[in-house]
Amino acid sequence: MATVSDQELFHLNDSALENHHLENDAFSDKSERDNLEESENELHENSRKTNESESDQSENHGELSQEKKGTTYLEQNYEEFGETGECSQTETVSDENKGLMWILLKQLRPGMDLSRVVLPTFILEPRSFLNKLSDYYYHADLLSQAALEEDSYCRIKQVLRWYLSGFYKKPKGIKKPYNPILGETFRCCWFHPQTNSHTFYIAEQVSHHPPVSAFHVSNRKDGFCITGSILAKSKFYGNSLSALLDGQAKLTFLSSGEEYVITMPYAHCKGILYGTMTMELGGKVTIECEKS
Repeated sequence: MATVSDQELFHLNDSALENHHLENDAFSDKSERDNLEESENELHENSRKTNESESDQSENHGELSQEKKGTTYLEQNYEEFGETGECSQTETVSDENKGLMWILLKQLRPGMDLSRVVLPTFILEPRSFLNKLSDYYYHADLLSQAALEEDSYCRIKQVLRWYLSGFYKKPKGIKKPYNPILGETFRCCWFHPQTNSHTFYIAEQVSHHPPVSAFHVSNRKDGFCITGSILAKSKFYGNSLSALLDGQAKLTFLSSGEEYVITMPYAHCKGILYGTMTMELGGKVTIECEKS
């Protein structure tokens, strides 16, 4: 059995302690190095995330900029207008179309709502009801003149003049526009060279059953806007049918704060089974302004 002296044991302990100290120092250096590397990695990762975030923000900003792009309007150089005078309110149905009418009438009962009935194409106008509503604002420049009137009586006369101007623009013959689908929209605008301004129109079908159309008309430069909604109804009475526009429009002059509440007439078509097919407007129409 070998013996170890105290001196050798002391040297051995010193060596062991030294090795242990070196190991601790090495471990400490390694920990610090690892911590330093982790810090550098985190800094690099954060920098990369920041760059990605800035890149994403710039991309989102670019997308938002693209979303803010305005509507592109195409100029319509030609518009078809119906005939003037009494002949514009009548139409002679051909023998071929009379046969289609008889097939349709066999499905109808007096007082029946026509919103769910498929109508023959020869009595349909090739555009949507939302487009049809824009006809009433074809002469919106008259409202620009009304906004300049200082006297309230002269102003409401100009409003009445504009209101009546919307009824002459109609298709040839007696036609019904197509029913819009839910969520359908229509936009258009008119340029007024007298005031160098634009009147913008937007309409949307907000309900399908019952069919409700909402619209907004605006000309901020000339100082007026119109907002309203229309519930379209149609009734069959045997030899005639009626199209009812239940709703109202609110015309606002921005400078004076006046609000005009306007209602619409109904359209009555008679002579479907016998006689000459004739259309006329009827009902009670009001243009009211409580302020003036």
